[in-house]
Amino acid sequence: MDLIGMTLELIRNQLNQYFNNLYLDSDERVIISNIVRQDGSVYEEAKDKLVIFLANMQTETTISTFSKDKLVQGNKYVSVTPPVYLNLYVLFYANYSDANYRNGLAMISATISFFQQNPIFTQNRLPGLDPSVDKLTFEMVNMDMAEHNYLMGLAGAKYLPSALYKVRMLPFIGQSITGQTPAVKGLQSHGEPEPLGVENPEIPPQEEQEG
Repeated sequence: MDLIGMTLELIRNQLNQYFNNLYLDSDERVIISNIVRQDGSVYEEAKDKLVIFLANMQTETTISTFSKDKLVQGNKYVSVTPPVYLNLYVLFYANYSDANYRNGLAMISATISFFQQNPIFTQNRLPGLDPSVDKLTFEMVNMDMAEHNYLMGLAGAKYLPSALYKVRMLPFIGQSITGQTPAVKGLQSHGEPEPLGVENPEIPPQEEQEG
């Protein structure tokens, strides 16, 4: 399942609809794409667009991924692989240059305004969001000039107005079973052991000692 791609596509649709309402048209201004081709040439389809670019991803370390065995039948437990939670670092790159540079400034300004108004997306606010995702939060990431230049270098692009957001978080939860464990039998409430099934033989009274 393409959880990352599907999630970014939902965000792209929301952002594009925001621009349509803002400019009262039906233009497709937002795309999910690389900025340049692998050979370094210009990707024409990305020109004069707001490009959504996955810059990085990291595992969320503040949530425990320890998973206890789960009861699936009356007397069986199964072990599953612990889930992985990912935070995405998504670059919104206003790919407008030369005479259209001013349009790029307007696009990046509108993008920041959109996420300022919509920092959290839930199942109700983002129809189509995968059921495993409780919510998505968008937090703008501050970068100094060196970090920004390094990111542009990795993307193979020249600097243009852009904004980097940390998107938290996507759960990757597999359903494959790694083992089975039978339930422990013979335990009663209050710590009392279960009878062994054989009655204790009656112990005859101790005979009195003579004398």
